[in-house]
Amino acid sequence: MFSVKTDNNLLSREMKQTPETRKISVEASSNDSSAPVRILFWNVNNKDLTREVCALADATVADIVILNENAIPSTSTLRALRTSVSADFHLPNSLSEKRFHCFCRNPKLDMEEIHLGNRISVRNLWLGKNKTLLVLLHGLDMRNHDDAARQSFAQSVATEIGFVKGDKGTGKVLVLGDFNMNPYDRGMNIPAGLNAMMTRACTVRGCRHYTGEDYDFYYNPMWGLFGDNTQGPAGTVYDTSDQGPYGWNMVDQIVVHHSLVPLFKDVKILTQAGETSLMTKSGRPDTNSVSDHFPILASFNGGVS
Repeated sequence: MFSVKTDNNLLSREMKQTPETRKISVEASSNDSSAPVRILFWNVNNKDLTREVCALADATVADIVILNENAIPSTSTLRALRTSVSADFHLPNSLSEKRFHCFCRNPKLDMEEIHLGNRISVRNLWLGKNKTLLVLLHGLDMRNHDDAARQSFAQSVATEIGFVKGDKGTGKVLVLGDFNMNPYDRGMNIPAGLNAMMTRACTVRGCRHYTGEDYDFYYNPMWGLFGDNTQGPAGTVYDTSDQGPYGWNMVDQIVVHHSLVPLFKDVKILTQAGETSLMTKSGRPDTNSVSDHFPILASFNGGVS
């Protein structure tokens, strides 16, 4: 069983299935073009959390599992996923595994790495018939880089994404990862940065015109999971040091290009992996036993063509 920021009756039903019915369900899902594509992301804090990763992948029926700061060889994690979750998991072609380990259940989704940059990895992803660039990002850490440095980095990432978009001939982009920024940080929302808006409605115009240039809008759904008036944790990381003056931070995020907003289903913060709670009694990430980050699960409609 696993806990999430918001309710999801479909996943609750899947968790109650036996191994036999789960296998049938997953096989049917892989051939169902209407089934959502589920992407699991977790910064595992350089710990061996293989058991928890497998439990999460199984409970969420994740199509794609992405681990950041995974100290365990990807082949070992793959072996565990294939044994405990699904023999269909494989390692997509990759230029480097320095920051991200990616595992994919369905080869039709692709997930081949097509660009490797400074702290980013760009992957091919097919959402139905939509050729999409999935940008995996590990931002500059808060302890060693001030706001100005992280804003500058965000702008350089945006420039690099623009280059890859032009080179690959598609503007459909998802950015996912440990941004080491909050949704309200300048690098997340200035035009020359990630230009990520708070609501879907804010992206309807498609772009923002600024200093003679057009900048594509992105939607950042993580805004909707902030604070204590919503179910579950108020963020993905808890920190009250000088780097975390707000207590909760939403550094693990996904932002969605305006053209893909119609396909976006939801995103959830997960707090349970099988029988293992990922949080302390106070509801914060269990840094000592697990990770200082909660994982997130993003789902998209469109399925596999």
